[in-house]
Amino acid sequence: MARLRTPPALALPLALLLAIASCARHGGAVAAGVSGGMPAWEPVEPLAFDAPPGTALRRVLDAGVLRWGCDPAGGAPFALPAPWDPRELVGFEIELVARLCDHLGVRSEPVAGDWLALIDNLRAGRTDLVLNGLEVTPERAEVVDFTVPYYRYGQQLTVRDADRGRFASLADLRGHRISVLNGSASVDVLTGAGWAEEDIAQYEDSLTPYAELKNGRVDGSLAESIIAGYYAPGVGGLHNVPGTFSPGVYAGAVRKGDAALRDAIDAALRRMMERGELGRIYQRWGVWTDAQRELGTVRGPDVARIDLAAVDAATGLDWGAVLAELARATAVTVLLTAISMPLAVLLGLVLALMDRSRRRVLSWPARAYVQVVRGTPILVQIFLVYYSLPMLGQVLGLGDALVWPALVVGIVCLAGNYAAYEAEIHRAGLEAVPKGQREAAWSLGLSQRQTLWLVELPQSFRIILPPLVNDLVAMIKDTSLVYVIGVRELTSVALGIGKSRLIVPEMLVVAAGFYLVVSLAADAFGRRIAARLRRAGLPRPALAAHATHRSAP
Repeated sequence: MARLRTPPALALPLALLLAIASCARHGGAVAAGVSGGMPAWEPVEPLAFDAPPGTALRRVLDAGVLRWGCDPAGGAPFALPAPWDPRELVGFEIELVARLCDHLGVRSEPVAGDWLALIDNLRAGRTDLVLNGLEVTPERAEVVDFTVPYYRYGQQLTVRDADRGRFASLADLRGHRISVLNGSASVDVLTGAGWAEEDIAQYEDSLTPYAELKNGRVDGSLAESIIAGYYAPGVGGLHNVPGTFSPGVYAGAVRKGDAALRDAIDAALRRMMERGELGRIYQRWGVWTDAQRELGTVRGPDVARIDLAAVDAATGLDWGAVLAELARATAVTVLLTAISMPLAVLLGLVLALMDRSRRRVLSWPARAYVQVVRGTPILVQIFLVYYSLPMLGQVLGLGDALVWPALVVGIVCLAGNYAAYEAEIHRAGLEAVPKGQREAAWSLGLSQRQTLWLVELPQSFRIILPPLVNDLVAMIKDTSLVYVIGVRELTSVALGIGKSRLIVPEMLVVAAGFYLVVSLAADAFGRRIAARLRRAGLPRPALAAHATHRSAP
């Protein structure tokens, strides 16, 4: 049998991706220059704690790692990819937790996730702490325990430069649409001020509300002062209305009942406040305000500010490092597809055979699975498996048995979702095999199983190959959905870099180019297989009219 060689159309783009990943340079000089401007933390004696066995604090201390949830794609200055190296996370909360861990005597391990789902991640047991601009609200206090507050903020109104004389306060914008970060305290402020739901434009990240304001789709934007101070000047053409209002606080969150861990974090935060360490971090990231003294935070000695915008202006964007990181993220996208698609085809075949069975105990579950999976969005399925399944495991007393890594969840959900569509494609392909083929096989003495494997499936595979390749290309693009659970695939990395540098449109165009390269390679691979099958002598079947084309998830 001839060996199936990698087609040139597939080898060329893969070689290009490998070359980019291996040869691109990184901004080491810039990173060193900026890091050199940061005062080094002096060694500290870790605090001593009473950590009873079986508690979250004992697990953290034994493991030597504090897993904490954050959203690097959510924006600055909390946590974001470094301008000099997209693989490195920077931000005032990154530094805050790193120093906090020094006082606890453990190592900091950021666990990326969508900001709106960080608490779900915590409750599912994937993290020990959430610390990412989380406002203290009564609703959240019902499901988590908050640490002592570590930052006091105020709401900041932003309008276009041209409207600074027209809109001087929130009251002036009554009846106008205002953009906010979805799930933030700004939503509650507007609702309490009488804003109708249709006049509150909510977005999933911190940058988009300001982009929508600049583009004229809304007349104002409301966010915490710390967010407005970073994004409004960077977007350009916007004006932060002087003064803040509706103050609130950020605090860390731990699971209900993790009192020992909460008390340990409180002790470390208070020590950092009293020693001026928090004040130095806030100064360094340009977020210090006198309101922090109300929380007992000492400002500490003057510290030079890190100006990421100045770094950008001085060095420009290191496209070599960016392309290298996107190539690595593309490798994750390819890995997800390469594992998920064969599993989906195999499971789809099992479902199709079960559906054809005369035994209802086999056919009904298969039909139910196909209908339920095809009738629900894949994004909902990802959330259910990633967040709800671990909670179910806790209720059933299974511990962490159902807490799977994000990459595994992505593979399971992609394969399980596409299997429902592949089942219909397999069923159509099997039905398209002429009935006479089966009858001829039986007349030759072949059993039903032999007929299936030796006669029907080979012909069916030739029939269903085009829709299978079509679904393969669709899956490559659908891997972008797993970014919501923290998988660093192509879309996640592109958005993170774009938001940190305020170049989201440009980064999405580049990411689209990577998707296009991989999709064209997959299509060429499918054509190569089809050509091989034709040369092997398999007959060219009639068009499979029953094949079900997969709709968008």
